[in-house]
Amino acid sequence: MKAGTILLLLAFVQVCKAQNLVPNPGFEQYFDCPGSYNPQGSDRNFAPGWISPTLGTPDLFNRCSFGNAGVPHNWAGVAHAHKGFGYSGIYAWINNSNYREYLQAKLASKLVEGRKYRVEFFFRLSVYSKYSIDRVGVLLSDSTQQVAHDRIWTVEPTFTHVMDSAYSTKTGIWNHFYFEYTAKGGEQYISIGNFSPDEEIRKFHIQHSDASEPMLSKAAYFYIDDVSVTPLNNAERDSRDLASREEVKPNEVYILKHIFFSFNSYDLMPPSYEELNLLLSIMKKNPTWKVELSGHTDDKGNNVYNYNLSLNRAKTVGRYLVQGGIAVERIKTKGFGKLKPLKPAKTEEARMVNRRVEVKFVTK
Repeated sequence: MKAGTILLLLAFVQVCKAQNLVPNPGFEQYFDCPGSYNPQGSDRNFAPGWISPTLGTPDLFNRCSFGNAGVPHNWAGVAHAHKGFGYSGIYAWINNSNYREYLQAKLASKLVEGRKYRVEFFFRLSVYSKYSIDRVGVLLSDSTQQVAHDRIWTVEPTFTHVMDSAYSTKTGIWNHFYFEYTAKGGEQYISIGNFSPDEEIRKFHIQHSDASEPMLSKAAYFYIDDVSVTPLNNAERDSRDLASREEVKPNEVYILKHIFFSFNSYDLMPPSYEELNLLLSIMKKNPTWKVELSGHTDDKGNNVYNYNLSLNRAKTVGRYLVQGGIAVERIKTKGFGKLKPLKPAKTEEARMVNRRVEVKFVTK
């Protein structure tokens, strides 16, 4: 390969990396190689670029360590990093305790009003946790937070990722947390943790586990890795009306503008069936295609409620396809709640438009 080509490739890689506004996204950097869990009363600035916004004490793990903070073996379990050699760890929930831990980082630049960003990270339950829970959340804010306690942080998160159940085949492996966010403008901090009150959380006691770590005997402890906030370009933000297209292509997002839901419900309204049948015919004409269905709500209600409602709306469309003869293995459903309105106005007309499902066809 010619030297000039190599330089261009390296420059391209650097540009791609620069798009991520999160410093030290994979927790690869450290002040000192961690030797154990982060002790109570330690400095909030536990890793380069990251702080604890509360008095809780997140942990840092790295392959450089041969003690309780190593990778893959450490005091909380056994896990290779999602990528690289490091990750962080937080208490997401403890039975009969209000103790929680959170992570916070300052972004490289403030988010631009009206621009869309992709927010994501990877998380997994530690092997030695005796409990699992169904959620983790993110807060995007315009100022840093310094909370003078180590209990649940009572603030409305920007997005809460709620899994179908508290315990499944995905428990104990790296799970992908992501959503698209339209910036209000000025946001420069990302915080990660469980912001939900105890009564909203589904929990599962892992009785068959042989783990005997006393600090995790009543806890759900999450490893966190590869955090990113990246701006989306115009092509990624482009959505199209499925019904107006003479030809549809895979890997593009189409708006199902003529599928309507009643307020506070995932029941389909009668005008929806014509476009649902169009979607069904496309799937039948392209038997090798799969489909991703993304549900959306209007602005009413809290984030968790709207996430569940939007997911059920996507599942309703999925069931229609199954009833029409499409194999369930070809259908994937997701919920985004109220995070991606087509019309930001708070009118009933705008809300009806925002209660929708989007579709993306994929070929693998």
